Amino acid sequence: MSSSASAIATATSRATQYTVLNASLEKLQKNLEQLEQNVEVTVIHTEWTKRLLTIHSSLLMASSKVLDDGEHHQQPRQGSHMSSSQEQEGEYQDDS
Repeated sequence: MSSSASAIATATSRATQYTVLNASLEKLQKNLEQLEQNVEVTVIHTEWTKRLLTIHSSLLMASSKVLDDGEHHQQPRQGSHMSSSQEQEGEYQDDS
């Protein structure tokens, strides 16, 4: 009887181990499916991030060009305004 009892205990132990293994494999499968979905979403997000980066870079380059042009246009105006002020001061000094 002891050999049949140990055989039953071994069979029960194996059945329990198989049940635990089956549950672990199911959990692993669910995790792999979730990982696959996350990778797909990440790929989509990466594509949109690249597009947004391209748009942002284009806007930055365009705005810097506009701002640089604006600074170049403002400097001569200030310079011509200052020179006309200096001319007026010179005229006033001549009148004195």
